[in-house]
Amino acid sequence: MRGWTPPAGAWLDYGCGTGIAGRRVVSAWTDKAQSLFVWDRSTSAMQFARNRAATEFPGLQVEFKIPEQAPAMLVVSHVVNELDPPALEALISLALKSTAIIWVEPGTADASRKLIQVRKHLLEAGGAFRPVAPCPHAGQCGLLAPGNERHWCHHFAKVPNHVFQNAGWSQFAKTLEVDLRAVPFSFLVLDRRAPEAKEQSGNTRVIGYPRPYKGFDKVLSCQAQGVHELILQKRDLPEIYREMKKDPGSLYQCECEGGKIRQATRIV
Repeated sequence: MRGWTPPAGAWLDYGCGTGIAGRRVVSAWTDKAQSLFVWDRSTSAMQFARNRAATEFPGLQVEFKIPEQAPAMLVVSHVVNELDPPALEALISLALKSTAIIWVEPGTADASRKLIQVRKHLLEAGGAFRPVAPCPHAGQCGLLAPGNERHWCHHFAKVPNHVFQNAGWSQFAKTLEVDLRAVPFSFLVLDRRAPEAKEQSGNTRVIGYPRPYKGFDKVLSCQAQGVHELILQKRDLPEIYREMKKDPGSLYQCECEGGKIRQATRIV
């Protein structure tokens, strides 16, 4: 939606598990993936991921190992809570060699805070990365500022309607005690290439869901000036008020005054 496309070349799905993350990314940009590498501590997982990818994308070279050359794109999904400090350091070293990174984690406070530290390390390590999403700026994460300790960067995935009509998914949710109505996640997309389009200043990312009060919402907003709670009054911007509730996590151009949102235009 922002016009970003990943670099062409060899892609690596690190900690692949079933390989679903790698396959989803390849399906989104099939013309960019020249080869796919899958890696996991489990040989069975790597074999499964390779076989599924080879079946879904015939003609795509798929191997289970870490490529000798730095990957054009590194895909990481749901691993940060499984890695000890040396393993996480090794992954960050690999990330610093990659051209672009898509990193997705659960939307818990702990996982999000760990991903924020990964972002800090990658941006400060001289890798020349720039954030593509969700960050609307390349400065220090505003959630690291004093006073924001209780907050974390997370968003909510849209669950397909058919899930709620499927007995298998119902049993899945019951067994794992997962509320499928709200699936939180944290993510980070970085790229060391020059921007494909001019970046706009003043962009604001809505974090989580707006918190409802009588006649207004409190919106946790991330922008270059930091992370702040802003007031969005229903009477001032009724369409934006409804839109933020319907599709949280979007990117806006906002004009604020005295901690209140006076004007807002949705970007994506």
